[in-house]
Amino acid sequence: MDDAERLEIEEHLKQQIEAYHEAAILFTAVSARIPDLLNLGGRTPEMLASELDMEPKPLRRFLRGLVTMRLCEELEDGRFVLTPAGEALVPDSDSSLREKALVVLGQYWQPWLDLQHCLKTGEPSFPKAFGMPVAAWRAANVEDSAAFQNYLAKEEAGDAFPGGADVHLLKGVLQQHDDAEARTILQNCRKTMKLGERLIVCERLMPENATDDPAAIMLDLHMMAITGGKARTKSEMETLIAEAGLTVVESKKTDDGLTVIDTRRR
Repeated sequence: MDDAERLEIEEHLKQQIEAYHEAAILFTAVSARIPDLLNLGGRTPEMLASELDMEPKPLRRFLRGLVTMRLCEELEDGRFVLTPAGEALVPDSDSSLREKALVVLGQYWQPWLDLQHCLKTGEPSFPKAFGMPVAAWRAANVEDSAAFQNYLAKEEAGDAFPGGADVHLLKGVLQQHDDAEARTILQNCRKTMKLGERLIVCERLMPENATDDPAAIMLDLHMMAITGGKARTKSEMETLIAEAGLTVVESKKTDDGLTVIDTRRR
């Protein structure tokens, strides 16, 4: 590694570290539902403060932060209105940005900050941060669960996979579980399948070299922190599938880096 490459990496990391400013502003805005009200014709800080039970002076300062992010603009009459980019933050937007801010920053940030817990115990850090496993926490927190489900729905809206009456699909499911749980899921699927029926398993698989697919490495770390699951290599996935009594017929990698594994009951 030469000096130019080292400096490039350092600059990138500095930008990533300093990105907490805008991330925190974005999370605060959507969790307080500020874009929802700004989308109704704009608001002065005084109007907005009255509606949200906030203080107008710090709220004006906060809104100017949104202006620097080009999510809203300040009009001459003192009102703040959303820009076209800011409209992505309202509930009925087709964009997943609002839900992503609520889920990633509200549910994932704290566990990721405590990755040391995973390294020391081998257990996910989500339960330590929130007092219970992620599935139980979402069951107990309806609004947060709804944000998560909406986020998934919007993120997967464009995905298309092989279909048909005799096809079962597991997309991004097995990675959320350890090997024993994942094997049980596959075995339960097999029990519901007739001979010849298909089970499509769609996951991002671990690369042989980390730099070949950094997104897969980050996914694996995410599962370590949140659910206790993991991303698997192609051979690990095929072994798991075989142990569940299923046969791999074909594997194809999609343009977005996922692998679609077509299996049959044997």
